[in-house]
Amino acid sequence: MRPSDVPTYVEAGAADLGITGKDVLMEQSERDVYELLDLGYGHCRMVLATVAGEDPAAEALRRLGVMLIATKYPRVAAKFFEDTGRQVEIVEVKGSVELAPLTGLAEGIVDLTATGTTLEQNGLVVREEIAVSTARLIANPVAHKLKAQAIDDVLERIRGG
Repeated sequence: MRPSDVPTYVEAGAADLGITGKDVLMEQSERDVYELLDLGYGHCRMVLATVAGEDPAAEALRRLGVMLIATKYPRVAAKFFEDTGRQVEIVEVKGSVELAPLTGLAEGIVDLTATGTTLEQNGLVVREEIAVSTARLIANPVAHKLKAQAIDDVLERIRGG
């Protein structure tokens, strides 16, 4: 299943445990799941990126007072810019976010990158790091209580004990 669906299944009790990225948990912060363990793999960074050269997002902010940002992570992006005192208009996209600045849809993007290769191939550069994401083990809160011993056993095995 898609990583973005894992918290839904776990919250609903269709699964006691699940594995998804921290980025998904940040975006779906309203989900009632317990984050049990950072599994330490799938490392990537959520970044603000724009076209190389003079930063068009910074210029738009200076000139217009607002930036257009395309992202698959509208909640995380909105909170990041709000916390840093910048006004943005978020354009939510589902597919190839890196195309947004190239087509004029947005001045910048908020997206995940592991190596930076896709950004580089599209003429984009990282301007700021927003968060680091790795795979996380999550649990349904009710299952965490009712099946505590079994879940503790899984945690112990994962930790190598």
